[in-house]
Amino acid sequence: MRKGTVLSLVTLLALLSGARPLPAATYVVEPFMVTQPVYSGMTFYVFRPHNLAPGWHVTFDGYPVIRSAEGLWVYGSYDGRQLVQTPYVVGSIQPQAAPLTPVFSVAEISGIQRIPVRPVTAPSFQPQPAAAVQLAAPTYVPSWMVDANFMAIGTWGGLVDRMGMLEKPRLPIAWKGKHPLAVFVWTGRSWYKIQSPNEDLRLTPPQMVRRQLYSLTRMTKANHFRWQDQDTAVLANQAAVWGYLWMGRLTPLAP
Repeated sequence: MRKGTVLSLVTLLALLSGARPLPAATYVVEPFMVTQPVYSGMTFYVFRPHNLAPGWHVTFDGYPVIRSAEGLWVYGSYDGRQLVQTPYVVGSIQPQAAPLTPVFSVAEISGIQRIPVRPVTAPSFQPQPAAAVQLAAPTYVPSWMVDANFMAIGTWGGLVDRMGMLEKPRLPIAWKGKHPLAVFVWTGRSWYKIQSPNEDLRLTPPQMVRRQLYSLTRMTKANHFRWQDQDTAVLANQAAVWGYLWMGRLTPLAP
């Protein structure tokens, strides 16, 4: 009996020693569609990899996103230890133009839709030796960034928690909450305040601005102000520095 047991163990060890290694584990990612409530009709696909923290998802181009407490989908970024929400609302910017880092490459997400199981860690940056550091090219600074009247909006945290770009006329706009008591539009020299008719009438920013488009256009022309396309990305980054949500383009509703 003992001899048979020993023989069985030897046979088992021999089989194990000649066995082929198991293939690397993979995780099949199933995409599903979500809706961005701040932009009417906007939908996009996200994935839910198993190795991201609860609540986090990944877009087709590999960027982490999460749904905020207000129901808005916003991009995420690493703070050195974990993913945290950023002020950039999905749909308001091109993530490649913002200080955001994808957590997966496009090749890993598209096509096969299989992602190797591996821990997601913050991107590592290797500092250059002092001798190899070169002087950076001059940075473009818009005129409004040195205008004290414009930059004052960054201190209005009690009245503002989000910013965007008004279309036609194209002007920076700021407000607080879904139904603000007031919105502020930059007209070239100052922030023009548009007050809500009353506290009981809950209007959205497009509804509040719609009736003031003619006045805004006149003030902008009188101030000889014209917004430059290249300034929008700079303003989006500055809004994030102030801690304001960047909402992107805001189109007034048709009457």
